[in-house]
Amino acid sequence: MNGMGIGGMVGYPTPAGHQSDLNYVMSMVEELSAVLRKNEELTNNVVEKMGRVREKASNLNLSNDELIAVVASELNEDSKNLEKENSDLRKALEKSEYDSKENFQLAVHGANILLDITEKMHRFKEQHESDTLAWHKNYRKQLAAEREENLDLRNQINDMRAAACRANEHLRQMRRFVTDNDELHELRVQNHQYRTERRFWKRLALPLIPDDDSEWSDDDDLIDPEEKKRLNALKAEKERKDTEDGEGGEVTAA
Repeated sequence: MNGMGIGGMVGYPTPAGHQSDLNYVMSMVEELSAVLRKNEELTNNVVEKMGRVREKASNLNLSNDELIAVVASELNEDSKNLEKENSDLRKALEKSEYDSKENFQLAVHGANILLDITEKMHRFKEQHESDTLAWHKNYRKQLAAEREENLDLRNQINDMRAAACRANEHLRQMRRFVTDNDELHELRVQNHQYRTERRFWKRLALPLIPDDDSEWSDDDDLIDPEEKKRLNALKAEKERKDTEDGEGGEVTAA
């Protein structure tokens, strides 16, 4: 029945409680196996030593006391070797413990250094982020101010262009009005006619004035004749001074 039950349960998972019990039993079996192996090694060592004692007793034909003395001396030598090995192992253990302490202190010191570096890096990162945010904020503020100023300048330029366009339009309208106005055209024609007639009658009244005189120029109504005379006098005086300066320079050179 048990065999059939076990065979019938093949493929099914083992319950958790049974598995823990099996693990505990297996661990106890492994510990017992280790103890048995150690006991077996000790037994083999004892048997080996007994064999060596028996071999010496059979080969050397010693009495019991002599055999005991020889075995005791060998055991003492083995114990001396064991004491030496124990002392060496103890020294090595102390040295390893000292080295482990030193390594632990170095590890703690290194951990403190790494912790300090980490804290400094965190502080640097925090300061860098705050500085970067402040710089970006200031940059955005300056950029907004520059954009606002540029917008004001563009608005002023557009206003000036609009004013210039209006002024040009007014000038065109005024020029068009002056050019296309029939009354102003008639006035200009009459003015030219009257000036021409005035010069004609003036020529008849003043026959002694030559024809190439500036008195008969077309701009006599714009420039005062007396002003023309004054300008001519100044021009003549300047030419006279230039002539005198030129003659004085030639005499000095000679």
